[in-house]
Amino acid sequence: MPDFAITGAILAGGRSSRMGRDKAFLPFPAPDGPPLIAHQAALLRSLGITDLIISGRLDTDYATTLPNARVVHDTVPDAGPLAGLIAILAAASHPWVLILAVDLPQLTPTYLQKMISTGGGRIGVVPYGPHGYEPLAGLYPRTLLPRLQAALDAGHFRLQKLLHESTQEALIKALPLEPAEIDLFSNWNTPADAGI
Repeated sequence: MPDFAITGAILAGGRSSRMGRDKAFLPFPAPDGPPLIAHQAALLRSLGITDLIISGRLDTDYATTLPNARVVHDTVPDAGPLAGLIAILAAASHPWVLILAVDLPQLTPTYLQKMISTGGGRIGVVPYGPHGYEPLAGLYPRTLLPRLQAALDAGHFRLQKLLHESTQEALIKALPLEPAEIDLFSNWNTPADAGI
């Protein structure tokens, strides 16, 4: 359990265009498990996190699946995950926010606890692997909000550059992925990925 207050958040506002349906409500495990978004919420709650935010679609009912979660929406459409991160950080009740994309079902409590322990309430943590930063599973400080908002206002939506700059200024620590951890970041983009 973390020894500092953390808000948990699930990024679920993407269009899921390659999947052909909303990823958040795909069964996990397939074919008849609970909705993927419920799995991610349970993962966060297993760490003792009780304050939960969903960055979701405007036209979607999340309350039936997760009645105790708050829902936020992007203020700028089509700005990618950056807009979702901003909405989450702006709404968070605590100085630290553990963010998970809804389509990363292989993440484990052990790995998330590793991120929390690495940050220790002192610095944000984002995994770093063969493809660069993995920004859709990270421990973010709310103090990063003005930097993210400035990038959005300027039309700079790429998170890789923002995170690199944030590590240079010791706001974020890059956590190198060990070989056995790389598969934890396999995401669901197509029906084949989800086994449907």
